[in-house]
Amino acid sequence: MNTTITKNEISTPVRFFSCVWLIAAVMSSKALSAESPANPTANRQEGRSAGDELTWPREFQEDGAKVDIYEPQIEKWEGVDFETRSAVAITAAGSNAPVYGVFWMKAQANVDKAARVVTLSNIEVTKAAFPSDPELQDQYLALIRKHVPVVTRTVALDHLEANYAISEAVKKAETVAVRNDVPKIIYSSKPALLVLVDGPPVFRTVPRFGVERVINTSALIVKSGYRYYLNAYNNWYESIEFEGGWTLSLAPPAVLNEIKQTVATNSSVDLMASSASAITNAPDVFVSTVPAELIQTEGPPNLVPIEGTELMQVQNSDNGLFFYEPNQRFYVLISGRWFGASSLDYGPWAFIPYKELPSDFAKMPPTHPKANVLVSVPGTPQADEAVIANSIPQTATVNRKDAKLELAYDGTPQFQPITDTPLRYAVNTATPVIEVDAQSYYSVQNGVWFVAGSPTGPWAVATSVPAVIYSIPASSPLHYVIYSRVYGATPDEVYVGYTPGYLGTEVCPDTVVVYGTGYYYPPYVGTYWVGWPCTYGFGVGFADNWGIGFGFGFGAGAWLGTWCHPWWGPCGWGWRHHHCDYDHVSLNHVSIYQHWGPGIVHIHHDYHANAWNGREWSHHWSTHFNPYSSRPVDHRAQTAVRGYEGNFTAHRPSATVAPRTTQPNTVFSGRDGNIYRYNPSGSVERNTGPTWHPTQAAPPPQIQHPASRQSMGEQRFNNFRSYGGGFAQPGGASVAHAGGGGRR
Repeated sequence: MNTTITKNEISTPVRFFSCVWLIAAVMSSKALSAESPANPTANRQEGRSAGDELTWPREFQEDGAKVDIYEPQIEKWEGVDFETRSAVAITAAGSNAPVYGVFWMKAQANVDKAARVVTLSNIEVTKAAFPSDPELQDQYLALIRKHVPVVTRTVALDHLEANYAISEAVKKAETVAVRNDVPKIIYSSKPALLVLVDGPPVFRTVPRFGVERVINTSALIVKSGYRYYLNAYNNWYESIEFEGGWTLSLAPPAVLNEIKQTVATNSSVDLMASSASAITNAPDVFVSTVPAELIQTEGPPNLVPIEGTELMQVQNSDNGLFFYEPNQRFYVLISGRWFGASSLDYGPWAFIPYKELPSDFAKMPPTHPKANVLVSVPGTPQADEAVIANSIPQTATVNRKDAKLELAYDGTPQFQPITDTPLRYAVNTATPVIEVDAQSYYSVQNGVWFVAGSPTGPWAVATSVPAVIYSIPASSPLHYVIYSRVYGATPDEVYVGYTPGYLGTEVCPDTVVVYGTGYYYPPYVGTYWVGWPCTYGFGVGFADNWGIGFGFGFGAGAWLGTWCHPWWGPCGWGWRHHHCDYDHVSLNHVSIYQHWGPGIVHIHHDYHANAWNGREWSHHWSTHFNPYSSRPVDHRAQTAVRGYEGNFTAHRPSATVAPRTTQPNTVFSGRDGNIYRYNPSGSVERNTGPTWHPTQAAPPPQIQHPASRQSMGEQRFNNFRSYGGGFAQPGGASVAHAGGGGRR
C-alpha cells in the first residue's frame, strides 16, 4: 500500500502525525515486542494490577502520538468465526484534538471459559472509516492494521458476552422444538430425598450374597426376600412397595453392609453418604421410575410479597417457587420450564406456555433473591443474555497423536437407527458411536471427535465431522453430540469446541434457554446399564445477575433434594469436579477438556506467565453455584449455609478490584458506521469531527449505546479478577486447575 501523503495543505498537528508515524515504525517495534504474547506482563506500569491489560480502551503510541481503541461491538460470532467493529481515537503528538473513526475486524476466537479469557488469532482488519477525515483514511487504516493484532489479541469473555447480548444475535438463534411433558412433581415440607431409577427396576443377582440389586440406578437398592432396601445418608431404608412407603430400617439384614462394602469402589454406584454434620434427622425418601422432580419447603410455605408485583415468593424454599394472587395458583420453574398448580400437595400440575406466564414475572426486581428465574422469562435481559452465552463455544486444541479413545461395548456392538436420518447408533456403550456407513464410524468423548473404519476401531482423532451427524433430531438420545464441533486441523493438531448444548441446554422456540429436550430415552440394560440424557430429576437450574453472568448447573444435594449425579454422556465425567461434588458447579464456567491428560488437549490463552489467569475461578465461585436461590454450599464443612439474601449466590469476593483510572470507555461505534459517546445523564452524542452533537432523545436501534452492558461487563470482569488465579485454595494448598493457566 502506498502510504505517502501528498496533500501540501496539511498543517494541523493531527495531519502532521499522519506523516511521521511511518518514520517511527522501527522505533516502535521494540515497544511492541515487549507486549507480545510471549511476555504479556513485560513493561507493565509499576503498581498496575494484574489483568489491567484487558480493560478498555486499549492504547498504543508512536512517536508521542496516541491511539485509543474502544471496546468492540460484536457483529458476528459463529463458532470460532468472530467479527467486530470498534471505535478508535487518534491524537497527534502535542494535540488535544483526537480524530475519531471506526474499524472492522475478523478473527478466530479461542475461548477459555474457566479463565474467562478469549484469545484472538488470525486477526484481520478489513476496513476503516474516519467520517471527519476521509482523505487520510488509508493511512489510519495502515496504522491500525499494524498494531491491532497485538493490542487486541486477548479480551475478557465477560466484556464480550455482556456486549453481544445487545446485538441482533438473539433474534437469529437456532431453536429446537423441545417437549414439555409434565414430570412427576413431588412436594415435601420436610427434608427429603428423591432417588431416580431409569425405568422399571431391573434386578441382577449379587454374586455370593443371594440377593438382587437394581442396576438401572446410581443408588444402591437391594431386594432381599419380599422387601426392598436402599442406602442413603449412612442409613438403610426399607419398603414393601418399590415406589412408596420407604422408612428407616431398624434391623437391616447384616448382608446389606457386606454388599455396601463390596460396591463402595464401584464408580457407577452412589452410596449417598454424608458427614455427620450435614443433617440431624434422616430425610424422607421418594423413589421414582419415571421422570420426576422434588420441590421442598422448610415447613409450611412462607409466602412473602414481591414488591411491585402481585407475586409472592415461597421464601423458605430453594426452588423457584411462587404464588400468584390473582389466580390463586402456584408456579414452579423446573429445567427452565414453568409449571402451575392450585395446590402444592395435590396439584394437578400443568405446563405453562411462556406466553401465558403472568406478566408480573418480568417485573421482578433483578436484585430479588429469586431473580435467577428471570433467565426463564422471555424478553428479559437475563433471558436474552442466556441465549447469547449458550451460543459461545469453549474451544481447545487436540494433539492428534496423543488423544486416544477409550470405549467398551456390552458384548458385540448393537446398532439402532436414528429416526429421520440415515444414521445408526450403538446402544450398548456409554460413549456415543455413530455409523455413517459401513466403513465410517464417529465417536465423541469429552468434546473430541474420533473416526474409525469399524465400530471397534482403531480410532483416530477426526479432522472433520460429516454434516449429516448435525441433523440428529431432539428425539434421539444422541442429539447432544451436535453441539460438539471440529473447526479446523493441521497435520499435528485439531481445533475443536462445544457450546453448552453439549451438556444439555437447548433454546426453545420462545427463545428461552431450557435444560434437556424433554424426551425420555429408554435405557439400555444388559450386563450393565447405559442411561441417556435426562431433563428432570437433577435440580437443573439457570442463573444470571449483574455481577456474574449466565450460569447453569445441577442443584443435586441442595438441602437434600435430588442426590443422584448425572450418569450420561459428557456429564458422566462430573462425578467429582476437582475437590467438590458435581452439584453447585456452574457448567458455563468450567471446561470438560480438562479431563484429558496434560499435553493431549490445551486451552488457548496467553496468560501462562501472568498471575491473573483465572484458574481458581471454577473452584472459588462456580462450585458455590446455586441455580435457585442464594444458599451457597460450604463443601469443606459439607453443610448448607442458611439465608436467602441476594440472587445467584450469597458468596461474594471479600474485596472487589476497582477499575483502573483511565480514559472513560464511553465511545462506541454504531451499526451505521458513525461514532457516538454516551454521557452520565444517559444522552448520546454523535461525533462530527471537532465537535459532538446531541442525537435524538431515543436513539434508533442502530445507534443505541452499550453503556449499561459495558458497565455490566466491567463489573463481572472485576469480580472475576478478585478471584484471580494463583490464590490459595481453602486450606492453604494452591492448585493449578487445568484450563486456567495457558497452553498445556
